Amino acid sequence: FLLPGRPRGGMPTHARSSIAQYVPLSIANGPERVSVRPPSLPFLVALNSFAFAYCLVVSTLGIVILPTEAVLLYADRHPVMLGLMLACTGVTQLISPVVGYISDRNTSRWGRRRGLMVGGTLMACVGCLCMWYSRERGRGGPYILALTLCVFGVNVVYSCYTALLPDFVATAHMGRASGVMAAMSMLGSFCGFGLFGFWLQVAHAYPLYVAVLSITVGITCTVCSEVPQAEAAPLRCGEMLAAYTIDATGSPDFFWVFVTRTFYYMGISLQAFSLFMLRDVQQVSDPKYYTSVIAMVGQLAAAAVAVPAGRMSDELGRKPLVYASCAIMAMVYLGFAFEPSVPGLLALGVAYGVGNGMFLSVDYALACDVLPSFDNAAQSLGVWGVSAFLGSTLGPLVAGPTLSFFGRTESPDRFSSFGYILVMAMGAIYVSLAALLLRNVND
Repeated sequence: FLLPGRPRGGMPTHARSSIAQYVPLSIANGPERVSVRPPSLPFLVALNSFAFAYCLVVSTLGIVILPTEAVLLYADRHPVMLGLMLACTGVTQLISPVVGYISDRNTSRWGRRRGLMVGGTLMACVGCLCMWYSRERGRGGPYILALTLCVFGVNVVYSCYTALLPDFVATAHMGRASGVMAAMSMLGSFCGFGLFGFWLQVAHAYPLYVAVLSITVGITCTVCSEVPQAEAAPLRCGEMLAAYTIDATGSPDFFWVFVTRTFYYMGISLQAFSLFMLRDVQQVSDPKYYTSVIAMVGQLAAAAVAVPAGRMSDELGRKPLVYASCAIMAMVYLGFAFEPSVPGLLALGVAYGVGNGMFLSVDYALACDVLPSFDNAAQSLGVWGVSAFLGSTLGPLVAGPTLSFFGRTESPDRFSSFGYILVMAMGAIYVSLAALLLRNVND
């Protein structure tokens, strides 16, 4: 499955003065796909508006909301339960290849992507409201189930959204589009951390998530004038199962991009423990506030470099920026291991943001460069999305018990510096492996 195929898709009807006039790519050969003019910036911003909501939800959920709720609901074993919560959110990403497979064959009058995006949004909103209800009544089990439903819906939307860029943007301009996606993602994270760091309480997250998901999905679906498919191949169970496989021999570049991204996400997933580190090592009075401030600084730095880095990758290639990104990230994690002061953490947060912004600016474009086939873009990108699940799941599942065992103290809810040093060292190793393994991808 996922055998290499000649990219087919087509080119958007370019109308720089109006984002509403963009239509999906019609069938075209490779050279035509590469040679079309770039889409306008307003169209790219509107198309990627869901990226704003996605990162606002995912970033604040993993770094601020879930760590706080884990302490509230499971005070005596919150590191392990936080790892379980993050694992449950990661498992939901396994739905991405199947959603992509169904989306590629969807003949709805609303187009291949938009109907599923609306359905996923409704599912996510119901999950958010159930999470709110469960936390107010202190019920941990129902909270985790509702969390799983919420993130399941978000990942349904994300699986379809990631296929919209290959549907509407030509290959030669994918770096620019990927940079806009990264900038919108960082802006969403920045706004989320700002809201929870200075104005909102954790309980306010759930209605906020409902509102921002509904609005941004509406914008993205409105500007993407999908043309319904007249006919499509039938759905087959065997093909759905095969959607979870990668032909490492036929598509080696796609395979190594998948592996590289897995290790990168294993590294960045360990930021979920930064709130606990601020509490136990730096011993700040309000860990949630300082976590939000450091994250905001990092996201602002990331947003500043995302678009320039994306354009640079169109000229220089994707790999040099990934190498630089992973080198910066490894140094940041080693800096965390030296127990810096809060000002030092702020400086490291800026460096973290620059490195992360550089990676995210080319992350999506790199995947599109090595897609086995543009005809099945959503399915292939769903497989690519599973790498984030593996990394985001394996990272905390290993780090949580490591911190609990090697960092244990007399107080069951506090951990030693040595435990955090090991966790941060693991982060440096993971991102270094990501850079090393990317060398297997052809330039």
